[in-house]
Amino acid sequence: MKIYLVKPDLMYFEQYNEMMEEWINSNTQIAPWFLERPFQTIAEFAQFIRMLNDIEHGIVDKKFASSTSYFAIDENDNLIGAGSLRHYLTEDGLHSWGHTGYGVRPSERKKGYATQIEKCLLEEAKKRHIRRVLVGVHESNTGSIRVIEKCGGRLENIVSFEEDPILIRRYWIDNR
Repeated sequence: MKIYLVKPDLMYFEQYNEMMEEWINSNTQIAPWFLERPFQTIAEFAQFIRMLNDIEHGIVDKKFASSTSYFAIDENDNLIGAGSLRHYLTEDGLHSWGHTGYGVRPSERKKGYATQIEKCLLEEAKKRHIRRVLVGVHESNTGSIRVIEKCGGRLENIVSFEEDPILIRRYWIDNR
């Protein structure tokens, strides 16, 4: 089934909460960065969407990069996961995670959706004239390593940070 990227919207309130409950119950890493928790009210969810819109338009602390957040949906408008595209790299981004991040809800994994999400993010990067895309992944995340390599990622290095003891593999993708 084909995956599409859409901007977060109030129509996904219930599906978002279901996805986040599933993620929390799975005890697996939640990604990308902007996914955090279920929301009690639609008003809280609307505030969350406004925050993501502000970040996309550069209304953000200067130490963070502007980024666009997406929900990944299938042809039936089911929320499968999410993706994020940093518009540029800050000092922190240059040394760790990079431009793109994605995640697939636990019940939808191992169906090729992560590869589709990353390819869609690479298309969005092209629209922003980002020709070299940096992607970081925990060394233990073999599924995402395969996705990044399938999308043309070439390993640059493996780094670690004090706040995260797990090694991070850093890949560059030529996005021309």
